[in-house]
Amino acid sequence: MKKLLAYGISLFMVMGMATGCGGQQAAETKTAQTEAKPAADAGTAGAAGRTEGGTADSAKTTDSAKPADSTEPVYIEPGAAGMTGTVRFYTAFAGANGTDALIEEFNTHYPNITVEYEVYKNSGDGNVGLDTAMMAGNVDVLLTFGVKNTSNRWSNGMLMDLTDRLKADNLDLVKEWGTDVYTYEGRTYVFPSGGISLYIAINQDKWDAAGLGEIPDSWTWEEYLDVCRTLTEKDASGNTVVYGGSDFNQTDYWTYSARQTKGVNVYYDEEGNADFDNPIFKQILEREINAENEGIWFSKANYLADSTKSRDMFLNGTNATTVESILTRYITAADPQFKITYAPYPVNQENEVNYMAGVVPEDFVAVAANAQDPDAAYAFAKFLATTGSKYMFAAGHASTWTGTDPSEILDITFGSREEAGKYIDTDAFEKYVIASNEPSYSEDYITAYADIRSLIDEYTKYVLNGEMTVDDALSELQENAQKAIDDAK
Repeated sequence: MKKLLAYGISLFMVMGMATGCGGQQAAETKTAQTEAKPAADAGTAGAAGRTEGGTADSAKTTDSAKPADSTEPVYIEPGAAGMTGTVRFYTAFAGANGTDALIEEFNTHYPNITVEYEVYKNSGDGNVGLDTAMMAGNVDVLLTFGVKNTSNRWSNGMLMDLTDRLKADNLDLVKEWGTDVYTYEGRTYVFPSGGISLYIAINQDKWDAAGLGEIPDSWTWEEYLDVCRTLTEKDASGNTVVYGGSDFNQTDYWTYSARQTKGVNVYYDEEGNADFDNPIFKQILEREINAENEGIWFSKANYLADSTKSRDMFLNGTNATTVESILTRYITAADPQFKITYAPYPVNQENEVNYMAGVVPEDFVAVAANAQDPDAAYAFAKFLATTGSKYMFAAGHASTWTGTDPSEILDITFGSREEAGKYIDTDAFEKYVIASNEPSYSEDYITAYADIRSLIDEYTKYVLNGEMTVDDALSELQENAQKAIDDAK
């Protein structure tokens, strides 16, 4: 406990910026249940891309006990209707963002398990609050965001070891979720079931008015920036009134372009050393700075200074396009006065594999090591990671579960395909936002990962604010990242 308390205190001091997952800092506990009825480093590497696995049909496993020799995956516990208990669930997604619907469907299988949920903010303070609640024994199941936060939790003994339960249920990480890289010392502590899809959101009206033709199904960054130049609008004084494009508002999103090329372990070279002297980082960071200086991209420094969000600038028409990942949950409330379409995340070099085409693991379902009703908690976590993972789309996130049925997502996020068509190009949404079975980036080496993320935030801000040149910032980042790696070994 002393170790965990020290971890909570130090985490408060070093935690990075919020990733933009919504929710309130402190929220009233919500309860949902149907009427009661009787009754250190990561482990082994996995594939960078998604693989074929479970199907939507297989998720319809009944509550009856499986044969002793069955090798079929078990998504719903045998005898689910007779299970009892209470699950205290911590999530960044409010009830209207999929959580209420998730629990309602869970209770159709498990009518005698009560699920109470607390909405926390995925920020530095919010994560410290979550860790404090876990140490106090007030959390059973959690959605934990980012490898940085998640690896801290499993390496500090805060999460239940799921290895034997997954084996008993015939749940193979690669078949079910496309990757087995998120393990610790050969054991599994999380379901790698949620993530983000990176794409370019486009104001279809402005695109058409500019005569840009068909939306490309593949393009380079230079081609995308040329489009941004075309879409940029200036007033008589030369001031930009509509920016052609924008990166996402989070500090480190420029590094996602390096993920697109590398496919795995973006911060490290093949020997596990820091890789920020790789020319690709200079190329990407300079490209972003140049686009902002040219006035064709909205400034990320302004995003950070004002807590402005790229989605808001896009939805109000200030940005004609933007790199986005969680736009979906905000569209209907904003009611934009234009049609939205989508294009794939650009590549650095023509014809290279786009490892940002698919869903990148970012959201992990875990059970607290000190869960009060372990069986009930595991049953809910497993449901959330499989059949229930579709509700992540309502919060703008995505599911990595290979059994997800894309035809359900538009109903969950917009109410129906017809309703969705009022706001978006539904075909483009399915192709680039749901992005099922496309290649995706992953990580299987995370030595000093949390320290490196903090360093990236620090030095990126120096560059954005004009306090350091790109060369000097990357040089110091490389030096300090390598020191963090050496110290962690």
